[in-house]
Amino acid sequence: MLPVEWVGDWHENPKPQWIIPLSGRWFVETMDGQRVEMGPGDISFGEDQNTKIDAQGHKGHLSGTVGNIPAVLVMVQLAENPTREQACRLS
Repeated sequence: MLPVEWVGDWHENPKPQWIIPLSGRWFVETMDGQRVEMGPGDISFGEDQNTKIDAQGHKGHLSGTVGNIPAVLVMVQLAENPTREQACRLS
């Protein structure tokens, strides 16, 4: 569970993983500044391991909660290594 008004530090996903919100809302912001907000009914696949630090010191992605209720997320991590410089193998 992520508490209301929580915003993490810039980080990479520890392993390729599916993220499924059960309640509340959360966001992911990528290093190029794109931000996506998600809630129940959405699903996200994170596979940003081995990124390079950008000029602003960002590496990976930023995430946090949106709104006034905590976000409850299910994270399913894969045992596979991330893909590199190729399309996602799980399309």
